[in-house]
Amino acid sequence: MKADSETREKLIESARKEFLEKGYNKASLRKICADAGVTTGALYFFFQDKDALFGAIADEPYNELIAIMKEHFEEDEALMEQPYEASEGDHDEFVEELVHHLYLHYDVFHMLLTKAQGSKYENAVDELADILDETYVDMTDKMGSHFGGKVNKTMVHWLTHMILDAFIHMITHEKDEAKALEHIKRVMNFITKGWTAAIDK
Repeated sequence: MKADSETREKLIESARKEFLEKGYNKASLRKICADAGVTTGALYFFFQDKDALFGAIADEPYNELIAIMKEHFEEDEALMEQPYEASEGDHDEFVEELVHHLYLHYDVFHMLLTKAQGSKYENAVDELADILDETYVDMTDKMGSHFGGKVNKTMVHWLTHMILDAFIHMITHEKDEAKALEHIKRVMNFITKGWTAAIDK
């Protein structure tokens, strides 16, 4: 069992390097196996296919990211039920948790953003956008009721992509977590203050 676990980990580490260097489509399973010191038969003992191997690297960090987001949104939804002054909250803690998670698994998220074409994660950004869109439309609608306005779904969609683009730029251009956090906090503060643009009065 220990030998099996070690072989699996060797394959995952070898695959991580290959995917990061060449991307999903161009990554070679033979090269991954050779670098791990095993046969291709051994690879298929542990993983159904190339996509499953990619998922073994990305699934857990990505699913944890979704869980962090959903937990925060549930807390925000609860705050929205309170008077507006009490519902504004402070999002710094959420941004700190999010950034720390992204940088704890920096290679994985960089891989998902730049090397996932052809894998089951090639539409990961669109999936995140859908989650944000659905949540932000509902929250903005509730916020609009405080102002006597109506949510503008088109503007929410634009703002959603502004946020996503900011985080994508952060991951693909800034390797230092502290600097990334400093900049993204300012960006999020800017977007949050302008969120009323998504409400038609």
